[in-house]
Amino acid sequence: MKPKNNGLWVSPTEFVSFSQQTEPLAGQIATRAAAGDFSGFFGLLPNPDPVLKRMGKDVAVYRDLLVDPLVKGHRRRRGAAVLAMERGLDAELSKACPARVRKAVESMLGRLDLQRLVRDQLDGAFFGYRVSEVMWGHVDGVPAPVDLIAKPSEWFGFHPETGALRFKPLGSMQGEEVPARKFVVVGKQRSWENPYGEPDLAACFWPVTFKRAGLKFWVTFTEKYGMPWPVGKLPRSAQPNEVDELASKLEAMVRDAVAVVPDDASVELLTVASTANAELYEKLLMFCRSEITIALLGNNQSVEMQANRASAVAAQDVEADLRDDDAQMVAAGINELIRHFVEVNYPGAASPVFAFWEQEEVDEVQAKRDQALKQAGANFTNEYFQRTYKLEPGDLAAAVEPDPAGDPAGDPGARDNKLSFADTTTPPDQAALDAAIEQLPGHQIQAAMKELLGPALAAIEEAQTPDAVLQALADAWPEMDSSALQQLMEQAYFVADLVGRDSVQEEAAQ
Repeated sequence: MKPKNNGLWVSPTEFVSFSQQTEPLAGQIATRAAAGDFSGFFGLLPNPDPVLKRMGKDVAVYRDLLVDPLVKGHRRRRGAAVLAMERGLDAELSKACPARVRKAVESMLGRLDLQRLVRDQLDGAFFGYRVSEVMWGHVDGVPAPVDLIAKPSEWFGFHPETGALRFKPLGSMQGEEVPARKFVVVGKQRSWENPYGEPDLAACFWPVTFKRAGLKFWVTFTEKYGMPWPVGKLPRSAQPNEVDELASKLEAMVRDAVAVVPDDASVELLTVASTANAELYEKLLMFCRSEITIALLGNNQSVEMQANRASAVAAQDVEADLRDDDAQMVAAGINELIRHFVEVNYPGAASPVFAFWEQEEVDEVQAKRDQALKQAGANFTNEYFQRTYKLEPGDLAAAVEPDPAGDPAGDPGARDNKLSFADTTTPPDQAALDAAIEQLPGHQIQAAMKELLGPALAAIEEAQTPDAVLQALADAWPEMDSSALQQLMEQAYFVADLVGRDSVQEEAAQ
């Protein structure tokens, strides 16, 4: 009996088995050659960046934009935002990694200059992609990366079909394959269609170009119309050499403000009454500055004159998202380096995960609420504090149980020097007072405290800022009912008064 062949009926008369589908599904059908795209005919896929294609240049042209003060400032601002974040191996994402592998990776990363490495990798966002060469060496008898050197992006290209990195040596049009685990590539919005990524500086090229040209014309306009024009007058019978001599003296007068002319000549200073045309250059420069800021920071609040608090807060959220995106790109490159190290030294082991995260601030509203509940009698566990305030295991000490022998510290060596409270005799009046207080209904005290603090706690939960908390407490004050607690306190004061009177009478009788 023939084995049953699994497959699908693609039509009433045609059956196709899965075995016949395996080979076509494993390969690529939609390739550049099949689609008639011969852009990678010479073995390297050209950079599809529209600015570079029209200019016929490579990504090195964007490096000239980094000298622009605005571009340089935004570049440093984005780098500082990522460097200010906390970074390291993520404990939650690295649970599957063995402890010895994680310790080895931490040692490897500790030998690298992460400060420089992060800054180098951040250029992947500005140039679209960033290639770094891994320098391997032997440390403690095992191969490990000892440095990661960023190389000029224009030295590298990509295979048109596989997207694999290729080095472009001098005189080679097809490029050369690079060894495995030798290079790390990071970038923004890289894909099979465009492995070069989408550089942020591409959106800044024309604004920076027009900004430079506008500034040049603005300076020329200022020099031309910002100073008075000296006009010399000579008789019609003046010879050409006399005219040239007077022109030279007037030119020197512009610089030195001093001129000597013949007594039959005159000098007149002309000024431009209106400078409205200069505003056109200023508007052009401000527009270009705004476009550059939007391209690099996602907003123009730092150069916009009409910015307000709401727009500034919204801009901060956009910049925070951009910072997180940059951090993820850098983390991807470091994780690739970690995977290379683990694959070489610990084949088959799971790799730890490197990540960036923002240092979270303690919620002041939550902390004040917990403090109020603690004062009201609530007892919180260490697990609650770890869950609420994101504390790591071991940050909180275990609760100290009281020593039955009277040693609260539990130190046997200190028992000889400690005070023995067990031998202290409690005064009779104090014992009577303690016994009387213990008879007060504890559940009623707890209920009275909750009734008193209920409106205040509710107001604190709804407030969002410290100022709002103060205002909410002031508004909740009239609603706080202290009558039940007042009755219980009156009972306690009454008992204390009776015990005190009895104690005085006993002392007087003695």
